[in-house]
Amino acid sequence: MFSRNRDDIFVISMEAAVASMVIRNIPEDVMKRVKEAAKREGKSAEQIAREALAEKMKPSREEIIRRMDEIRARTRPVDAETMIRIMRKARAERDARPFSPDDDT
Repeated sequence: MFSRNRDDIFVISMEAAVASMVIRNIPEDVMKRVKEAAKREGKSAEQIAREALAEKMKPSREEIIRRMDEIRARTRPVDAETMIRIMRKARAERDARPFSPDDDT
C-alpha cells in the first residue's frame, strides 16, 4: 500500500538482490551537485545516487562486530593445525586452476 505523503520513498519492486525506488522532493542544490558529479565522473546521475546511498548505508563498525560475534556464536573454534591444513588445501586447489586475470580468488 502506498502513502500519499509526498516526502515518502516508495519501493517499487524488489528482486533477488536488486530493488528500485522513487525519491521525491530532492532539493535543487543537491540535484545540481549530483548532476555535476555525474558529468565529472562520466557516470549517470542515477549511478552517483546509488553510490551515495550505498556509502551512507554501510554498516557501522559496531554492526559489523555484532554480526561477527553472531557468526562466532554459531561456529566452533578451529585449532591451528586444522586451519593450516584447510588453507593449504584451498591454496593448492586455487593454484591448480588455470590463471585468469578476471579471477579475484
